[in-house]
Amino acid sequence: MKITSIVVSTVVTLAATLALHAQTATQDALTSKFAFEQMPVLSASAILRPEYCKGLFFSVRDQVPTNSGWNHYTIDSNFGVFEASGNMMLMRTVAELTAIGALQAMSQNKEFMGAVEKSAKVPLVVAENLVNKPGDTIASVPKGIFGFLNQVGQTVTDTASGRKGSAAEGSAIDNISGFSKVKRDLAMKLGVDPYSSNDTFQKALNKAAWPIFLGNISVQAGMSCVGGPAGKALFAFNTTGKLGESLRDLDPADLRVKNLATLKEMGISKADGDAYLNNTLILPSIQTVTVNALAELGQIPGRDDFIREAAGSDSELMAFSYQYTAQMMANLNRISPITSIAHTVHLTVCQNKNGAMLIPLEWDYAEWSPLVNAFVPAVKEVKLPTPATSHSLVITGVASPTTVSALAAANMNLSTKALPGPLK
Repeated sequence: MKITSIVVSTVVTLAATLALHAQTATQDALTSKFAFEQMPVLSASAILRPEYCKGLFFSVRDQVPTNSGWNHYTIDSNFGVFEASGNMMLMRTVAELTAIGALQAMSQNKEFMGAVEKSAKVPLVVAENLVNKPGDTIASVPKGIFGFLNQVGQTVTDTASGRKGSAAEGSAIDNISGFSKVKRDLAMKLGVDPYSSNDTFQKALNKAAWPIFLGNISVQAGMSCVGGPAGKALFAFNTTGKLGESLRDLDPADLRVKNLATLKEMGISKADGDAYLNNTLILPSIQTVTVNALAELGQIPGRDDFIREAAGSDSELMAFSYQYTAQMMANLNRISPITSIAHTVHLTVCQNKNGAMLIPLEWDYAEWSPLVNAFVPAVKEVKLPTPATSHSLVITGVASPTTVSALAAANMNLSTKALPGPLK
């Protein structure tokens, strides 16, 4: 199934709506003054900061097609070829590849190797007893050990290969904290989301976390050998304070309880909260970051609608787009308090205390096209509690010079690079 970004879905629907009515004078003026552009193929070396273009374990191919609102990257690495749809996903992917290299470098640490030798003896005994005395065995070992055996197999060989358990086994370990906490701590120290859906990263993380957990050494000790280029993390998952502590210390079940309680404090119904938190396409980390960002906005109307919209995410990429929107609103709120949120056809629009309409979008490269030309007047028709005093498009990426000029001519302000990203 082809995945469509929120920006494309929004622009197409609003443009189609406007097409039912007469073309506006603004559209006519913009069409006559600004020539429409084709979707470009960008150069990675020209647009990316060096650390995201090439690293010790990866290299981004130079040709970067643009469509569906995203820049599309192909990444060659020591661990295979990876695709990343969007600037934000590029950041995550190259951080994961860098972390895999660091995890492999850990195997050179003497203390780590001692832990490997010690831990290698544990699961063989446990595995035998699991067959003969499953009830007693489960009760006699730390939950983290049993969870790990459920997750990736009954032997060290299975551990190294990254073999997964059944769906039931996977759900059973969600509440196990010992081994999972080591994984979360290790991933976050490497600047990577511990809930990443990158299987290659998760296998490397499992392989490194197992000896640390069973060998009873600290994560910091396990990482002590990782220095130089291999130890330089790219922090695509850079959370601090209480949010970071929650993601590190709480298992998925406890995170869910905490997030549901926060949603309740916002006045969001349990049914809506459950619908959002039960969507398995939305990673626990996405849920936690999104909920915390919405909580920063205070008691304003529209947060319940936002959660209902986000609950309908039909891909991980769409769930991330909602997260980035929530984060942008939180950032905007620190500049001028947001007073309301409105929604239409997947589009989130908010209004600040000065009456400005703000349109936060994950949009990597905005070229001037017929759809964007139609979108500009259409979005201004979105109903807000009070008439908008101004209009601002807030995007995660950048826009072409033509788009910048056309938006200015249409009295649409533009803010670019609204979240930390890989662009120069």
